[in-house]
Amino acid sequence: MKLLLLVPLLFLLTEASLSKDKLSYTVTSDSQVSKVDGTFEAIGNVVIKNTNNNFEAYSNKLEYDKESKSLKLFGNVVVKNFESEGLNIKMSSGEELTIFTETGLFEFKSSNDNRVKTNLQF
Repeated sequence: MKLLLLVPLLFLLTEASLSKDKLSYTVTSDSQVSKVDGTFEAIGNVVIKNTNNNFEAYSNKLEYDKESKSLKLFGNVVVKNFESEGLNIKMSSGEELTIFTETGLFEFKSSNDNRVKTNLQF
């Protein structure tokens, strides 16, 4: 019986420790809008910094979607000091970047004749 009471407590402790590991960002821009559906938008001279490391990103626009748990950066995206699954990106640039906030994984895209350029450190 004591074991059955202990299992929910261990689950709660695990949840609490995982929530401490969530990614945290500071967003600075010309304008920002937060909506009831959990979306967030920043427009104009967007600067994003992670409070846990030296990560920085710059873009024309940022959208956060609560449902997909992703940050999307659009237009002249530049990223510095981004680490994902042991891969250290010193600098990368392109047209569109998606960061999946739960996992820290990313997807970088470019359009037209532009290409994604990445400086990796192993």
